[in-house]
Formats: sequence, structure tokens, C-alpha cells
Amino acid sequence: MLRTPQYYMILLTFVFGAGAGLMSIGLMKLFPMVALTARGMDLASASAVAGTAMAVFFSLANGLGRIVWGAICEKLGVRASMTTMMAAQGIMVLAFPLMAGSKILLYAGAAMIGFNFGRNFALLPMITAETFGTRSVGQNYGWVFLAYGIGGIAGPIMGGKLGDLGNFPFAFSICGILCLLAAVIISRVRPPVRTEMTSA
Repeated sequence: MLRTPQYYMILLTFVFGAGAGLMSIGLMKLFPMVALTARGMDLASASAVAGTAMAVFFSLANGLGRIVWGAICEKLGVRASMTTMMAAQGIMVLAFPLMAGSKILLYAGAAMIGFNFGRNFALLPMITAETFGTRSVGQNYGWVFLAYGIGGIAGPIMGGKLGDLGNFPFAFSICGILCLLAAVIISRVRPPVRTEMTSA
């Protein structure tokens, strides 16, 4: 598996998706506070609204997304589901800076981003099994899951630096573009032919 281009395509998809998601999460309370106060809301109220967006809407939708994306996958197939989800996530993250200054749109944006982010843990094991077979899926997914560590380190660090600079729209633009790139990459993944396959 490690000698196939398909492994690195899936790995890169997960790095981009996880990194963008974790980077966004780190900014999704701070930026709405800035956007809401710029619209005239007092800081305490803005903090409460932003906290509700993440603690309630994002979190509930994140859990729901893990279930629903699995069901969607049964209808569309895993690759089409991941491509659709990544593209939708990219669009939502790019749009988020425009939504963050409105309480209702903020709640909707947080819910949609959380819903899509929940798919990482539902669909990545499935596409690993579909691409490389079920024989060593536990070991193979362990190698794929390394991407979460890479994205989990790089995304928040980059987001923190951009957040410190106050450049929130640029940070969300990076996240959105990464998700769109991930959609393109995962759409091109096909199971390797037998001569390419090696065990992990």
C-alpha cells in the first residue's frame, strides 16, 4: 500500500481536510466575535453568540455528520460522497467570513462546517477499505490516520499565526482552498491494480 500513489492521494486528502477543519475550528469563535462587534453587538453578547455557535450548533452537527455521511455513502458511493463533502466544505469555509457577522448565518455556517467535518471519521476508513481491500484494513487505516496528526499540527499553528495577525478572511480562504484541492484529489483515486499492491 505504501508504494502506491493512491495511498499518498488519500493521505493528502486527509491532511488537507483535517488541517483545514482544525484550523477553522480554532478561528470560528474568535472571528465571529470580531465580526459581530463590528456590527454593533457588545463584546459579552458576541462572545455568547460565538460560543453557542461552536458548543451547540457545530458540535451537534459534527456528531450528526458522522452518521449521515455514512448513510449518504451507501447511496452515492464513498468516493463520490467524499468529493461532494469536500467541495461543499470548501464552499462553506470560503463563505464563512461573510456569514460570521450575522447571528443566524453564523449558526447556520457553524452547523454546516461541523456537519461536513464529521465525515473524516466516517468516510476515511471506508475509502481505505474500498481502495486497498478489507484484508489489512486496520493496519492500512493506521497509516492513513497519520494524516490527522500532520494536519492537526500544521493547521492550528498556521491558523494561530494568521489569527494573531488578525487576518481571519485569509485564513478561511486557505482552509477553503485546501478543501477544494482535497475534493479534486480524492475524485481521482481508484483502486490500484494488483501488480501495484504491496502490504503496509
